[in-house]
This record gives sequence, structure tokens and C-alpha cells, in this order.
Amino acid sequence: MNVDLQRLGKLRRMTRLASDDGFFLVAAMDHPENYLELFDKDISLVPHATVVESKMELLAALSRHASAVLVDPMWSLGQGVATRTLPGGVGMIAPIEQLSYTPTGWGLETRLRPQWTVEKIAALGADGVKLFLFYRAELADVAEGQRKLVAELAVQCEHWQVPLIVEPIWYPLEGEDPGDPAVQRARATAIAASAAEFARLGVDILKMQFPGSAQACEELDSAAGGVPWVLLSEGAGYADFEQQMEIAARAGASGYIAGRAVWGDAVGPLSDAEALPRAQKRLVSLNEIVRRHGRPWRDAVPVGEVAEAMPATWYESFRR
Repeated sequence: MNVDLQRLGKLRRMTRLASDDGFFLVAAMDHPENYLELFDKDISLVPHATVVESKMELLAALSRHASAVLVDPMWSLGQGVATRTLPGGVGMIAPIEQLSYTPTGWGLETRLRPQWTVEKIAALGADGVKLFLFYRAELADVAEGQRKLVAELAVQCEHWQVPLIVEPIWYPLEGEDPGDPAVQRARATAIAASAAEFARLGVDILKMQFPGSAQACEELDSAAGGVPWVLLSEGAGYADFEQQMEIAARAGASGYIAGRAVWGDAVGPLSDAEALPRAQKRLVSLNEIVRRHGRPWRDAVPVGEVAEAMPATWYESFRR
């Protein structure tokens, strides 16, 4: 059996992102300005220290039940490492995009965060780079630029041996009603098509929206072409997300990257004493669903074959 020596660093990081039994059980707390809004609608009034303290509390609670966490560079990544709030055995994913936030919603432009690179993310010990993008393939010029960006990031991530996680988000165009069955069918088709497109560009993990049904999840799984995919919570309530997770896991999902559905009521002045324990229980429940129904990620050489596949001088060929 052949071993792709040039991907061993990625393999190691993918292993850190996954649980011991091969599932991606990821707590997402990289939320930027919309996190601040949980404290005050006027986000300019929320002190930096308040956000850091809140995210450290959330990180400490949820990392106990996660295989990895998705943390932002402003309030949680460096702080989690420096304080050792992030345990050494838990994987770490960093977002590379900068979202444009307004009180009415997010801007649609895809932008990378200035002075924040794959090289820096790798140097800080992260195990994954995540890119979020609003994506509609029929907007040809915009979509072409987005695919070019993903392809470039894939090359950079290959160089630095950091897995690339892409999160393509379908959104309604003007005149489209998300409640229209025809639009819902088109959405499901587009979600599967985007999985196929980005899998071909060298993405290592796909972070996908729930496409609407069990059949649509099966089509998404087929379109991913063997690239592991996980479900995002997309602001759903926890009960809805739990149902979506089971449907997606049965279709082949390898886990989740979940945020507000898990901890949305545990942040800000209105949270109660039971909110964090409740968020922990939600992660435990999601983990049970994924393990019972999902498909574990695997990319390893059997022990019995590794000696032949990797002779004593294997390291001489690495990065050549």
C-alpha cells in the first residue's frame, strides 16, 4: 500500500481534530460581532475583557466534551492557549475570513482577515483553517473568484500541512422565497453541487448546511466524493439541530461544527446558572447521535502494512 508522505502532517492534524473513534465533534465559538450582541445591541459598549472572559468560560465548559473547537483570533484562540483553558488533547480550528457585519445582517463579500494567514495559524499550533463564504454558483463572476480563493488556500494549507475546512453557505437571492418548495429543492441541489465543487479543489473537510431531507443528505454525501463532511447548526434551535444531526449522520456525516444551537442561551446577562451545564449535555447528546449513526473518518495505513510502505529512510522523501 502506498503512503502519501506529503500529507503526513495533515493526517496528524486531522487525527487531532477527530475523536479517538474518528468523528469530528466540534464546538464552534468563533462568532464575532453577533457574539457581542448577546451582551448589548450596541456592540461598541461591550468591553474586550467581557468577551474574553465569556469565551474562556464557554471554552472551558465545552472543550471537555468536544474533539476540537473552532475559536476566533480576537477573543479566544490566543487567550485559550495562553491560559491553558484549551486542553492539549483538544484540536483547534481557526477561521481565516473576516465577515462584514451590520445590524441588519452579514455582508456577502468573501474577505480574508488582514494580517492573518495560513502560516500564522499553523505557527500558533492550530489543527485546521476554516473559510466561510456565501456561495451561489449562478453568480458566475463572484463564484469564480471564490473558487480561485479556495484553490489558493488549498495550496497554502498543503504547504503548511494544515487541513482546510470550507463552509459554503447557500442564501436566497432577491425574489426567492425560502419557503417555496421549488426554491427548497433548488437549495438542496445547490448545497450538494457546492460540496462536489469544493471537494474537487482540495478541501479536507466540508462544513455543510442541512439540505432539508434524508434524500438530500444522501445526495450531499455522494457529491462529497469521500471528503468527510460535517453539519453546521446555522442558528437552528437545539431540538431542530438534534433531529437534523441524526438525519445527516445516517446519510454519512462524520460529525458537526455547532455553535449557537448548543450554547446560545448560555451567553450574556440573561443566561441562568444551568445554561452551561445544559450546553454540555447538548454536546454529549450530539456525540451519542453521531457515534450511533455517523460515518467515522479514516485515513490510515494498517499496521501490518506500514513497515513495507514506509522504509527506514521514508523521512528523506518528506517535503522533497
